[in-house]
Amino acid sequence: MNHFKLDKQFIAKVLFIAVIILIIFNWSQVASAFGVVWQVAFPVVLGGMMAYVLNLLMNQFEKRLYPNTDKKWLQHTRRPLAIVLSILVITLVVAGIIGLVVPQLITAISTLVEAVPTVTNSVQTWVEEQQHLIPMFNDLMEQVDFNWSSVMSSFAEIGNRLLRGVAESSVSLLSSSASAVTTFVLSVMFALYILVSKEKLGKNFNDILISYLSDEQVRIVKNILNVTDDVFSNYITGTVIEAFILGFIVSLGLWAIQMPYAAMLGALQGALAFIPLVGAFLAGFVGVIIQFAVSPINALIYLIFVIVVQQLEGDLIYPRVVGDSIGLPGMWVLAAVTVGGGLFGISGILLGVPVFATIYKLFSLDISYRKQIREEAKERSLMNEYEEEGLKLKPFEALRHKILTPEDIQDI
Repeated sequence: MNHFKLDKQFIAKVLFIAVIILIIFNWSQVASAFGVVWQVAFPVVLGGMMAYVLNLLMNQFEKRLYPNTDKKWLQHTRRPLAIVLSILVITLVVAGIIGLVVPQLITAISTLVEAVPTVTNSVQTWVEEQQHLIPMFNDLMEQVDFNWSSVMSSFAEIGNRLLRGVAESSVSLLSSSASAVTTFVLSVMFALYILVSKEKLGKNFNDILISYLSDEQVRIVKNILNVTDDVFSNYITGTVIEAFILGFIVSLGLWAIQMPYAAMLGALQGALAFIPLVGAFLAGFVGVIIQFAVSPINALIYLIFVIVVQQLEGDLIYPRVVGDSIGLPGMWVLAAVTVGGGLFGISGILLGVPVFATIYKLFSLDISYRKQIREEAKERSLMNEYEEEGLKLKPFEALRHKILTPEDIQDI
């Protein structure tokens, strides 16, 4: 019987290796098939992601909407009202950020474009005044000779080409826009269905697990999902709080030193805080360009201010608001952003940190469990028995014995 089990395990491993080899040698066909499946399933996946984010807010509203009432009609309206309030809050926040950032950003860019000739002429004038100090400025001035009429004609030609390109691709643009709207509407409908009937869906999923998996496998799946949920919910909640804190500090600090565009740059800094590491540099770069349109001195002051704020955020705010909640060291945050961005682009940058944090937490849980067994064995002076048992421990043994509680996960 043991030989039969060994043969089954050996055959399973051979088949697994064979499948991997087939995938590698037929990667283009596999990628194409995966792309088709992903395109079809994308509204469902996006709807699930929307439902997960909305559920975090919805749970908070449900806890506070007449929790002690005995009236049935009020109990039946709690879930729909919580969903509406959650959607309303997110919509108002997004609309507020867009309304605050976009108009002022357009104004700043226009100011920057208008200021370029003036700044260039000022630099040329200053260089001319300093020619007696450095003779080489004469040669430099001969080489730096801007013909703004020619430059503007070039910009006009580029604009005409862009307009022709937009006109030629208008049908394609309308088609893609209609497809995007359809995908968004389907995703919202799917998200609403999940939120309304999440208990029923959870029961169905639990029935499937119990029906097709062993008790140990059920515990493994549930524990992995519990850890994943804990990490992602803490990451999203912590990032939102950090974004608001960072945006408020930037806006208040710029207002205090009387810098223009304080509210807009604060909102931009907070919004881009959702992109780990990259968002801070992007927000700083945009802010420097905008302030340079007002004055080079303003750009320098803003750069120094942002460096100080980022240092404060990296050393004080992020570790306490986000870092401690997901338990991922800074080195792994950098690795998650780098690997995730390299493999999956912007979505990899956004999801890389919580995915790495989940994997890190699962390994930490298993390592802690193995250490605990070792310490107990030492206390009983049964190290030899531990070493014998240790060889029999299965991967992620800590997930196999019981369903982890939120307290267990937080203690990892």
